[in-house]
Amino acid sequence: GFIYTGEVVHRMLTATQYIAPLMANFDPSVSRNSTVRYFDNGTALVVQWDHVHLQDNYNLGSFTFQATLLNDGRIIFGYKEIPVAVTQISSTNHPVKVGLSDAFVVVHRIQQIPNVRRRTIYEYHRVELQMSKITNLSAVEMIPLPTCLQFTSCGPCVTAQIGFNCSWCSKLQRCSSGFDRHRQDWVDSGCPEESKDKICEKNIDTTETPLHSSTTLLPTTTKFRVLTTTRGSTTSHLPTSLPTEDDTKIALHLKDNGASTDDSAAEKKDGTLHAGLIVGILVLVLIVAAAILVTIYMYHHPTSAASLFFIERRPSRWPAMKFRRGSGHPAYAEVEPVGEKEGFIVSEQC
Repeated sequence: GFIYTGEVVHRMLTATQYIAPLMANFDPSVSRNSTVRYFDNGTALVVQWDHVHLQDNYNLGSFTFQATLLNDGRIIFGYKEIPVAVTQISSTNHPVKVGLSDAFVVVHRIQQIPNVRRRTIYEYHRVELQMSKITNLSAVEMIPLPTCLQFTSCGPCVTAQIGFNCSWCSKLQRCSSGFDRHRQDWVDSGCPEESKDKICEKNIDTTETPLHSSTTLLPTTTKFRVLTTTRGSTTSHLPTSLPTEDDTKIALHLKDNGASTDDSAAEKKDGTLHAGLIVGILVLVLIVAAAILVTIYMYHHPTSAASLFFIERRPSRWPAMKFRRGSGHPAYAEVEPVGEKEGFIVSEQC
């Protein structure tokens, strides 16, 4: 019960990237009357789920609903047949969601493992509709607000006051806040560094034309949901739902306002730290090995210069040790002659 419009297919679509009129554990194969149809007339794409049943609760009845994507950015959810309240649908075997969510995928190279890349999914926006409002013969219309992507020249881009921190990248000839489906190109082209200046080159045409694309479907509310750790500053918005994870190591990019991360610089810094740690361990191992070898050599060659050097400077020869050893005994010995002792006469006055 959801639509995905991205290019990279991954297992976290139901958590990060979806257009869901009613996401649940539907299975069209359990009934011959169940179908999923779509129609595109050039200005609107309509997808309809017709008489679909829940796989784990067939007796609840059939659901009929549709989603319409218009080329002006509007999204309409229509509901014809909802036999039970959406809040009563079990999410044990599949999440139940109504709304929108979008994310971008960034690929990082792992320096320690050649030819291996880590893929990170950043969810940057979500719209959750109130499930209790979804009833028979109801509809929801979502109207997009302006985004940075609609500007096609530098001047209007950097001066836009639409609630986003828009920046212009001359290499890509694109206006963006850095948080959209083209994030990978934005980082690879060095646009985060260029966007700090916010200065347009001279003789640039400042005319602008509206841009209609799937990326403009999202509202402009800059709300970020934390799913896992990321290099970046925190925002004041709290998570809207519990985090979910898989082998992609979901993460949320938390930085707006031009303070985007530089993945390549971070990787270089990590590589330098790892190299320094390895060098330190090797030096310590070499010192320990040298000490062991010297000890073995002196043990088998007691008359060598090194052995004599340490023997002469052993603790028992230290002055402090000598003083401590002799403090309880006199430093001299009384010698008495054998036989009679010599007498001493003391004269007294009469």
